[in-house]
Amino acid sequence: MTKKIYYDIEDDLKLCPDAWCYIVCSKRGPGKTYSTLRHEVNEKQKFLFLKRTIEDIKMLCASGSKNISFDVSPFVPLNRDFGWDIKPALIVKGIAGFYHSDDEEKPVGAPIGYAAALSASKDIKGFDMSDVEDMIFDEFIPKKGERINRSEGEQLLDLYMTVRRDRVLRGRKDLKLICLANAVNVNNPTFQVLDIVDTVAEMDVTGREYCYLEERGIFIHILNNEYAQESEKSGIEKAMEGTAWYDMAFGGHFSFDDFTSVQHKRLKGYRPLCSYTYKKKDVYIYEKDGYYYA
Repeated sequence: MTKKIYYDIEDDLKLCPDAWCYIVCSKRGPGKTYSTLRHEVNEKQKFLFLKRTIEDIKMLCASGSKNISFDVSPFVPLNRDFGWDIKPALIVKGIAGFYHSDDEEKPVGAPIGYAAALSASKDIKGFDMSDVEDMIFDEFIPKKGERINRSEGEQLLDLYMTVRRDRVLRGRKDLKLICLANAVNVNNPTFQVLDIVDTVAEMDVTGREYCYLEERGIFIHILNNEYAQESEKSGIEKAMEGTAWYDMAFGGHFSFDDFTSVQHKRLKGYRPLCSYTYKKKDVYIYEKDGYYYA
């Protein structure tokens, strides 16, 4: 079997076809967004590509025009590699469509998919997206220094339900939520609302690559270092080796989080102090020799 250099979302979709939510985290560059959008186009199915803010959508649609020299559309490498001509165009504020384009870069026909800002989710409720099959949240983990909306996780699930509507009752397959990001911060709004912070933290600590929470229909994949592995280390890779940033960017670890106190302890010798309820779960605090264990 030939070893794959880049990640392919289709492997995960085939591995757990019954999941409704797919979480994929990694270092930079293994091709998470690339393979996911390629899958959508190849399957000829409508998708919703989510970014965080209205400004993200505005920049997405402005880039690549004749007046701007750069292009941040996620379809740039796909257009290059497959000879496609897919470009984004604004529909209304915060919502855009991905279209095939003509020689003058003007949209042709109906959109093959949509792009939208999560912050504009209330406006999406009045926009018919019943033809969407997959909802893709790109870069769902905020970067360091990026402003975080603490209710973002709830907004994501509310939007999911808006797009999902009554599709299952009408005999259609369930809407899939695909969340893609670099491994920056394990305690992020999406992990919080899905209640998988502890699960992902334990996966990172133990080096576990896959986890399928079958009863909840949530599939988690933390990509290992074998994807997009260069034969020799680059200059920045050599310079930053041994730092937390290196472990995130080149190792795919949640290295900005401190996991040194995350471990299992035998309760022998510990005495119970108190308990509290957090998100409908009971947490018990024990003490031994000045150390506290939750």
